[in-house]
Amino acid sequence: MAITIGKGGKETSGIIDDDVVQPFSLESTGLRGRMVRLGPSLKQIIELHDYPLPVSYLLSEAVTLSLLLAAMLKYDGIFTLQIQAEGPIRAIITDVNAKGHIRAYAAFDPDEIAQMDHTNHQQDHNYYHLLESGYMSFTVDQGENTERYQGIVNLTGNSLMDAVQHYFEQSEQIRTAIRMSIHPQDDQWRSGAVMVQYIPETPEQEADIDRQSERQEDWQRTTILMQTCRDEELLAPNLHSADVLYRLFHEEGVRIYPPTPIKHVCRCSRERVSNVLQTLSAEERKDAQDEKGEIDITCEFCGRQYFFTRKDVEALNEDADLKN
Repeated sequence: MAITIGKGGKETSGIIDDDVVQPFSLESTGLRGRMVRLGPSLKQIIELHDYPLPVSYLLSEAVTLSLLLAAMLKYDGIFTLQIQAEGPIRAIITDVNAKGHIRAYAAFDPDEIAQMDHTNHQQDHNYYHLLESGYMSFTVDQGENTERYQGIVNLTGNSLMDAVQHYFEQSEQIRTAIRMSIHPQDDQWRSGAVMVQYIPETPEQEADIDRQSERQEDWQRTTILMQTCRDEELLAPNLHSADVLYRLFHEEGVRIYPPTPIKHVCRCSRERVSNVLQTLSAEERKDAQDEKGEIDITCEFCGRQYFFTRKDVEALNEDADLKN
């Protein structure tokens, strides 16, 4: 059930408003949006990895963006946001499934991070410069016998948000605006974000000059209102997302839909790792073995270790041969 919040007043759903994705739409303009509020789940991800501050900050931004983007899609699978870069931070990978289970990790050079953070700390408050050049990809994988969607954009602009907005405007022709805040101080990691997008129109509607002029005014007004949202409003766990959206868009007739709860969950398991090993060639499995013929694999997302004895590896080889 949706709740409409208009000029006459506001309502909140009464649901605990932390670690959620809150969908909404603006009835007067036809714009759609999502709001993300992350607290305990983001804190768990950061504490699990114990990365340096610059890495944790960019990882938090990537996690928040992945939830915003995944929530705009209708899918039953896994949405992955992946960053490959040439700077001290080599990669950031975060994925979320349709149940709202999120996980993430980063690959980086600790020595380079320490040096560049020391010399360039004031260069860019969100540490985007530590990625240097590279690209960001978005992938939706719904399993076997389904078409895999992927979008790619270069790391342009001054933030990951800039790159995402550039992708939607250039590749998807969908206007997108994002307002985000991340709080890394005192080991209390929180993030909050709001994103609004145009709903695609028919060719006939796009050809209507008066309609497009009106939509341009609606867009400018909405984005101006969105930028008035203060960091403390985005981040405060005791301020319901419906209240924040009312403060921003009560003149637009904001309509609130049921939220999706977010949880930090790693989907790795011994069975999944075994399946991955079986997809490797016999030569690749041999290269992964140590001098005792054993394989020791650590999940990058959660740090869990999976140990395969020489006998286990022999069984994997036999199973792989049978499948092939």
